[in-house]
Amino acid sequence: MSATLTERALAGDAEAQYELGRQHAARQEWSRARRHLRAAAESGHAGAVTELALFALFGIGMPPDFAAALEQLARAEKLGSGEAAYQLALLGWCGVLVPRDLATMAQRIRTAAERDFAPALRAAALIYRRRGDDARADACLARAAALGDPIGTYLHALRRRALGAADADAAMKLAAARSVRRAGTADAPPAPFDAAGPELAPLDLSPIALASPQPHHGDPLVETIDGVYTAEECEYMIALGEPYLLRSMTLHDERAELVASDVRRSSDHSFYTFQEDFALCWLQERMLAHLGLPISQAEPLVLLRYMPSEEYKPHRDYLPPSAPGNTKRPNEPGQRVHTVFSYLADVDDGGETEFPLLGVRIEPKQGRVVHFINLLPNGEPDPRTLHAGLPVRAGTKWLATLWTRERRYRDY
Repeated sequence: MSATLTERALAGDAEAQYELGRQHAARQEWSRARRHLRAAAESGHAGAVTELALFALFGIGMPPDFAAALEQLARAEKLGSGEAAYQLALLGWCGVLVPRDLATMAQRIRTAAERDFAPALRAAALIYRRRGDDARADACLARAAALGDPIGTYLHALRRRALGAADADAAMKLAAARSVRRAGTADAPPAPFDAAGPELAPLDLSPIALASPQPHHGDPLVETIDGVYTAEECEYMIALGEPYLLRSMTLHDERAELVASDVRRSSDHSFYTFQEDFALCWLQERMLAHLGLPISQAEPLVLLRYMPSEEYKPHRDYLPPSAPGNTKRPNEPGQRVHTVFSYLADVDDGGETEFPLLGVRIEPKQGRVVHFINLLPNGEPDPRTLHAGLPVRAGTKWLATLWTRERRYRDY
């Protein structure tokens, strides 16, 4: 830790106080981090106010304090923090801590993007693309890549490749150098490039029109919707979670703990709290749209990967009595009602989802969403929903899965 930085901080340099606070936070020295960040915040440092807000929101080194977090985020937004505007927009999806107002959320994402906050730029890119504005989408990705954002760099490289651009390989090597696994490897990191901030237009967060559900079984309901996600959106979800994949676990039937089991052979990652992302919530909204359910009733999105020979043997998604929160109490989320998942890639061979008691087998197809209901009309678990992820024989199977509960599961 630089003595010069410490001396500057002690002399009242707000930027030095902010950097020193971040260094202490990286070492999990929370009290020291907060002390320096508070000093910088008193001088009106937007970044320091934002950091303190995130500490309070996520309970980092302290109990969560939502009221303090919201007050600090609002202050930081006024001070010019793109991250604060982004975080307030993100909280709007659940509509618990911040009112769910799509127009306000859209304006905040635009503001955050204009302030060069990279996650806002890549979110804006996906939203513009889905609305047919390729020029602005490309400009947002280029700017995110120029700022050093790994996922923005990868999406920019994919787009350059799709356009047949001469710099596509260099862009992909840059994504690899920034630790995006799907970009492959780079022997030597290429030089980064520059791109000016794009001219942004209003963002449209209204629901995306989808095809009608295709029923595969009526009672219990099993249905699919094709074309819910584009290839770019699928790649986004994979790239965002792939670095964090771990062996999948299952909930023990009698104890509230996760255990490894030969029943389930795959890798997964759950996007919890501070790993949540505005674009990811925008995509989750689409998965739940035809159910009319808010994100607040869904468990965190789970990314799953099945390699050749991996599978999930016949199982049911409803929870055992030992599962945390699976009670009838109105302040707890209760049982799992809906299973909704999307195939994020085509599979070369195998990997179908089978319902053996219903005679239903669904083929993986990129962008296809599968939905079924786990409970009987009286709210009791429906054993007929037994299903399996059949073995992958060739290729890789990628899924994004949401399970909804009877009542609210999350605040953000």
